[in-house]
Amino acid sequence: MKMMSEKLTAETQRSQRKTKNSFLSVSSVAKKQQWLLVAVLLLAFGLRVRNLEVQSFWNDEGNSARLSERSISLIIEGTASDVHPPLYYLLLNQWRKLVGDSEFGLRSLSLFAGLLTVPLTFVLGRMVFKNTGRRDSQRRRRVTRRENRGFFLGFLAATLLAINPGMVYYSQEARMYALLGLWAVLATVLLLRWVSVVSNQYSVLSKQDWILGGAYVLCAAAGLYTHYFFPAVLLTHNIFILYKIIQTTRHPLTIYHLQLTINYSSFHIATRWATLMLATLLLYAPWLPIFLQQFSGDPINRPPIWEFVTAVTHWLTFGATLTFGATIELGAGFLWLVAGLLLLGLIYGRSQLVLPILGVLLPLGMMFATGTAGSEFYKFLVVAVPFWLILLTVAAAKAGKWGWLLAVGLLLLSWGMGQSLQNMYSDPAYARADYRSMAQRIVAEAHPNGGVILNAPNQWEAFTYYFPDEGNVYPLPAGRSRPTAEAIDAALSKIAAQHERIYVLFWGEAQRDPERLIERWLDAHAFKATDSWVGDVRFVTYAVPSAAATEMETAVNLSFGDIINLDGYTLGETTRQPGDILEVTLFWQTAVPLEQRYKIFLHLLDADGNIVTQRDSEPGGGLALTTTWQPGQVVIDNHGLLIPSDLPPGEYQLQVGLYEVANADNRLSIRLPDGKIGAYSLGFITVSE
Repeated sequence: MKMMSEKLTAETQRSQRKTKNSFLSVSSVAKKQQWLLVAVLLLAFGLRVRNLEVQSFWNDEGNSARLSERSISLIIEGTASDVHPPLYYLLLNQWRKLVGDSEFGLRSLSLFAGLLTVPLTFVLGRMVFKNTGRRDSQRRRRVTRRENRGFFLGFLAATLLAINPGMVYYSQEARMYALLGLWAVLATVLLLRWVSVVSNQYSVLSKQDWILGGAYVLCAAAGLYTHYFFPAVLLTHNIFILYKIIQTTRHPLTIYHLQLTINYSSFHIATRWATLMLATLLLYAPWLPIFLQQFSGDPINRPPIWEFVTAVTHWLTFGATLTFGATIELGAGFLWLVAGLLLLGLIYGRSQLVLPILGVLLPLGMMFATGTAGSEFYKFLVVAVPFWLILLTVAAAKAGKWGWLLAVGLLLLSWGMGQSLQNMYSDPAYARADYRSMAQRIVAEAHPNGGVILNAPNQWEAFTYYFPDEGNVYPLPAGRSRPTAEAIDAALSKIAAQHERIYVLFWGEAQRDPERLIERWLDAHAFKATDSWVGDVRFVTYAVPSAAATEMETAVNLSFGDIINLDGYTLGETTRQPGDILEVTLFWQTAVPLEQRYKIFLHLLDADGNIVTQRDSEPGGGLALTTTWQPGQVVIDNHGLLIPSDLPPGEYQLQVGLYEVANADNRLSIRLPDGKIGAYSLGFITVSE
């Protein structure tokens, strides 16, 4: 028995040395293969650094920029009432001291977090492969084959992660999601290494056990302090540990042709793991009450399960910047390709792929169960992307002589990822809201008495990052509750009394101002001159008159298409300078209910009849649609016409007309005693120097 014990100890020590030499060690990869890893890292870096500073900060990035500039105590205080914990902001606070507070500097923290995730995915792929290899008859042949296939699996997974559009996107955003993905992969690698060490120790504690356990606890706590979705990762790890405990309860061991079955209890694995979880909980205990406050009583909305699965499959593979549009067959083909690779991976890997399967299914299940299943929450799945890519690549790594065929499938997926990346870099439809250009436009106009309204208020951080005059920026509506008409009237009356021009950035008003009280008030009391989309933000310019035009100065009684009547109009100051806004109030009514929506156009014509500027809008700034007009009701309709800053001095004719929204060529003709015309002249405007 003593000899058997010595042999058992020797076998255990050899097993420990084997796992030690393979852990997190790129140096264990053959020298001739290391250049491939370097190439993947360079590719990942190039994709993440490209256009890093080109796009403006959007709302959430602005929040990161402004919150991280505070002191440490104020950051902790601010995040206690925020929807995210403080670690990312604390790290960004120190990072900006090293690299500056430019867009490039603040986003570079996410860049390096995303970049580090690539080699860790390579390591994770190699470690997972150790559990998927087939036993060969000869030990040397088995080890060599596993090493080669392990490298191939890790290399494929790391390469796909390097070009994965979702991971690249969040590596270019000054938010915590790239860091969340890094903690998830690093914690999983530490978990697998810890399991390997503990499983080979049987009942002996070692220094390596404590070091790995301590590193895991710190990493898990960092993940919890980075994002409130990290418990999905811990749930994955706990279920995997439960699986390993069940799997290793009876462990066969062969020593010198002597077959032994070690009936040791898994109790020590369970107790050590419980110790790690308890230590993690103790580190997180100060923030735990704030975490529990995140669970509100809001109703849970879930999409149909198949719709959810299809959408997240697309996101995990191609990100959010690839839509197949009319080419439904192409999109379906890609999804079938993904499904085929997954199925083959499960066939080849079978039960040994428990951890990657859990790493995908449990985060998805948690999202669906908690009602965070909308597309705006898909970014949480950065914790699942590495596992997803391992599942996609394991079949190609293990298919032997047919592996090249599966590699072709991966190349097709890579092509789709490349198309998604191209859209992300160059297609304006996928660009972030450009607060930089909106702020620059306001500054360039240099109006001496302009004010800016931000609807909703959480645009303040991003906008004021670029706009120097914070004193004239007004976040509305105030507070978190829905605004009342009385509160909006009081706030806007005060703002309008102080400014002759108001710029408004409308974003998220469906949640903060669903009745559009702010826009309705401004359309009734000011003159909307411009209304354009900048990304998903609507940028509007208003001229504020000294007094609202409620009285009609010029009566005309014109019939448009025999269905709409222009009773008359009132013009503001008719001598304007370039850059000014001409104020026009129109008084409409109809005798019958209208079934068509119509737009009003204002054209300013030069002496040759050329249009030098125009304004097209539905009545009431788009809020008093013609289909809502009541017969006999007088509709007071304010319009502002922006005089171009480069318009030469002279006299210009102002015309008004109506056309169908559905078909701009269908103008309503105006009946005059001497015939019909398509537009009516409201008079002449003088543009001075």
